[in-house]
Amino acid sequence: MTLVIMSVLSLNVIPRFFQLNEYQEKAFFDDTLGALRYAQKLAIATGCNVQVNIANNQYALYRPEADDRSQCRSTDSTHFTQIVLHPGSSGQSYVGSQAGISVTDTVLYFDALGRASNSLEIKVGQKKMTVVSDTGFVYDSSS
Repeated sequence: MTLVIMSVLSLNVIPRFFQLNEYQEKAFFDDTLGALRYAQKLAIATGCNVQVNIANNQYALYRPEADDRSQCRSTDSTHFTQIVLHPGSSGQSYVGSQAGISVTDTVLYFDALGRASNSLEIKVGQKKMTVVSDTGFVYDSSS
């Protein structure tokens, strides 16, 4: 009887605990949320706009050239050529990606006051995050 119960559990219940796609989606969602929040803080700290580019299951943070302060307030994509380095790393770019996860493609800017260029909702798989333009607040709006 114990073997029958274990067999039924192993076929029906246990695989539900190991859905790799759900873990990957949650991890990429958290990474993207963290990247957006970091971009806002970096814009405030440096006084220059920071671009967040989300496309093709990948996000990346960019800044204008370090020695050209005249482009700090720009929202022209051609001015954002310097990749932001991940904090606490030794030269790694602040880029993240995850194959097999659907993500809303968007380009967003944070300014020196922490405001976002526009309010929007970003979907990562089944989860959603919202960016509020007036404050730059980024939060999980899934539930």
